[in-house]
Formats: sequence, structure tokens, C-alpha cells
Amino acid sequence: MNIITRFAPSPTWYLHIGSLRTVLYNYLFAKKHNGKFMLRVEDTDRTRLVEWSIENMIKVLASVWLIPDEGPNNPWKKWPYYQSERLEIYKKYITELIEKDKAYYCFCSSERLTKLREEQTSLKLATKYDQKCRFLSDEEIIEKLEAGENYTVRLKVPKLQDIVFEDIIKWKVTVNTKDIDDQVLLKTDGFPTYHLANVVDDYLMWITHVIRWDEWTPSTPKHIIMYDAFWWKAPVFAHIPLLLWNDKKKLSKRTWDVAVEKYLEKWYLTESIINYISLLGWNPKTTEEFFTMKELIEKFDLNNVHKSGAVFDIDRLDFFNSNYLKKLDTNYLYDKFISYLKKFDNEFYEVLNENDIDYNKNIFNELKSRIKNFSEYKSFTTFFYNDSNIPWNDLLINQKMKITDSEIVKKWLNIALSILNEKKSNFESIEEIKNVFIVKIKEFEMKNWQVLWPVRCALSWEQFSPWALELIYILWVKKSIHRIEKTLKTL
Repeated sequence: MNIITRFAPSPTWYLHIGSLRTVLYNYLFAKKHNGKFMLRVEDTDRTRLVEWSIENMIKVLASVWLIPDEGPNNPWKKWPYYQSERLEIYKKYITELIEKDKAYYCFCSSERLTKLREEQTSLKLATKYDQKCRFLSDEEIIEKLEAGENYTVRLKVPKLQDIVFEDIIKWKVTVNTKDIDDQVLLKTDGFPTYHLANVVDDYLMWITHVIRWDEWTPSTPKHIIMYDAFWWKAPVFAHIPLLLWNDKKKLSKRTWDVAVEKYLEKWYLTESIINYISLLGWNPKTTEEFFTMKELIEKFDLNNVHKSGAVFDIDRLDFFNSNYLKKLDTNYLYDKFISYLKKFDNEFYEVLNENDIDYNKNIFNELKSRIKNFSEYKSFTTFFYNDSNIPWNDLLINQKMKITDSEIVKKWLNIALSILNEKKSNFESIEEIKNVFIVKIKEFEMKNWQVLWPVRCALSWEQFSPWALELIYILWVKKSIHRIEKTLKTL
């Protein structure tokens, strides 16, 4: 069997974190079996259509390396991938269902249907269509059509039958048709509903496996009824669990917190996003947590996807991201960081451009182990790119370290200055700086921290920063001398 999976979003908003996981599972499953992954746009609900949404989705998927083998942006299009461009196809199959007596015209107005729902709700009944038009005679139907009455087409759900289907994750699912509504398949505007278009397109596009959110499980029996009506073989279904917040509430579809683009703008690495999202509901059957895309493809198995909801935890995403920042090559990360700045923070990009690239990379290499994501980088680097500040006395003086007044601070800073002036050229490593400073400090019979505390403050002007020797290595000798001399002048 040639495996073909698909992601079929409605273009109504930004790409949701939960949808990203759906895409990822479809992609991993297809690639593991040497199959194809397809993107199809279900844009038949014109009232909710957001024009920019699909381009945004395509762009975001490309940003996280999930590029469809087929879809709207592929130059070798086999067929229209927007459902709004396939209306004639759906009309053909609607006609077939009506002729087979598997669907029927419904002429009920929206006002009547609203009143019906309100009455059922007041009586605490399930809100279902009462099948008023299901039993119209041929003559009545012809008369209404010739009179130009608006109509929808509904699925004729068989009476009191068990609809049974196998689900890779949920195993065997059985639903009796008494609990299934006569679903609208074609709306008054001539557009199909999700249910008809979904079934027709999955069949015509040879989709072998439908991997989607658990919330679509109740719709699957309706789809099975249509597959049977057409005498088509249904695809294999796998309904993956929903994503939840820490409070176990479902991730809302309309908050920026669930948009994948938010995490790209905060500049979480693609590696960490994909790695973390893959584990939300899937057990790789190993204690290992970090996987490349290639390893995920090799290990992924739908049989190991959980049935219950998975918690999306920002702290866990931060954990993955910080680990990738520590272990990935600095040059690779720096290039990605520059691309990020060009896209999201051009002002800071210009600041970096004014400095030597080796200086920038030294800073980056030092800080990549201290940040959770690149959005924090700017706040950590203020003192590296701004020479206008000076430390305040309260910061330089530290009673616990017996640095009790500015005269002591001057003494220690002058010792550091003498060491740097003797060196003149830049140090090759932090270890070299350490060796030089420790030897000199011992000559003066002092403790390391007595010298290094005021040096750190003079170099960073901040209460919290990398340690003194690391700052000297990053700032280089010339800039370190300049900052220490500036501090001494203020004292």
C-alpha cells in the first residue's frame, strides 16, 4: 500500500499548536512508510474564511521543516487543493447520493431550524433535525425546486444500525445511528459542508490514513455511512488526543498563546518545537527525550500514541529549547539568530551590525547556555552593546566581600587594569585569563573575589551578568580597559 496522509485545515486563523502536532504526526507516519504527505485547504465555510490564513500556515510549516509533498504551493499540482475550486465535483457526488436515496433535499428555513433547536433545548433534548423533509414525495420536491425555494441536502442516516470502525488509537468504536443527526452535506450557497467534501476528497486523493484530532471522532460514523453509500473503502482512522493547558482545560483556538507563530517570534528553535510537540501524547518507548527529525521518523508509531489528553507546558518547551541552545554549534545558531533578527527585530540587528562579528559571536557563545530562547537575548546583552553607562557605588561596594568603600574598589580595579595593560593583545581563552589573573592576585595576597567582584561590576554595570573573566574574554582587552578606566574616573 502506498501510504498517503493529509492535513486539511480550514483557513480561519493562525496555525494552532495542536494543528502543528497533527501535521507532524501525519508527516512522520507518511515518511516512515516512504509515503506522501499532502496539504489540502478546506475553505468551504465562507463565513469564517480568513484570506491570509492559508499562506501563513504554509509559511509557518516551511519554517518548521514540514513541507507537503503535494499542496497549493507545489508547482506539480495534480488537482485543485482548495475545496472552493472543486464545487462541480461535489455537486456530482451529491446528485449520486440523492439518486441512490442516501441523501435528500431539505427546504426548512433557518428560522424554523433555530426555533426547533430552542424547543429541544428547553425540553433538555438532544438538538437534532426532526427529519421533516426526509419523507417528502417526489412531486413535492419537484414543486419546491421549480418554485425556486432554497434548500440544503442532508445525509439520510439509516435507522437503528451500529456503525463500527477501527481506530489505531481508540481501537474499536461503535455508534448507533439513533445518535447520529441527518447531517447537512450541501448548503444553500451551493458549497459542501466539511463532511461531504472531506469524504469525497479523501477518496479521490487516495488518502490511506486519516490522522486528526479526537474531537472529530463523533463525525467519523457519518463519514463511514457516506463511504458505504458510495461503495468506497474507508481510510484507516487515528484520532489523536487533544492538547490541554496545565489546568487541564482545552487549548483555546482564538488566543495568541496557541499560535505557532508566537513561538517562532519568541524564537524557539525549530528543533526544540518539533521535538517537544512530538512527545505530547506519543511515547517513543525509550528514556531518551531528544530526537532529530530523522530519528523521529524512524521511531514514530501511531500504536504508541496515548488515548488521553496531553498537557502543553511552556516550562517543558523552555527545557527543550535551552538544551538545544547549549548543544548546537554556535555558528549554526548565530546564523539562525541573525535571520530571526532580520525578521522580528531589525533595530537590534543594526546594533549588532555595528560591531565586529567575532565580538558578536563571543557574546552569543557565552550567553546561549544562559537563555531559554532568543527573545531573552536582548535583555541579557545590554551591557555588551552600550558603553554609555557607569556602575553605581552601591553596586561596586560589597560588605560581605569586605569591599567597604570606593578607595578599596579603586585599589582592586587598578590591579586589574595593570594586568590588562601588560597583556595588550586579546586572550585566546578564558583559561588563559584565569591563569594570568589568579597568579597576579596571589602576588598581592588577596582573595580572587576581592578583585573580580568590582571588575565584573565595572565591565557590566549590572547586578547580574557573566563572571568577570568571561566578560574580559568577550569584551576583549581594549574595551575592558576602557570600561575600567571610565569607572575609575567616576570614583
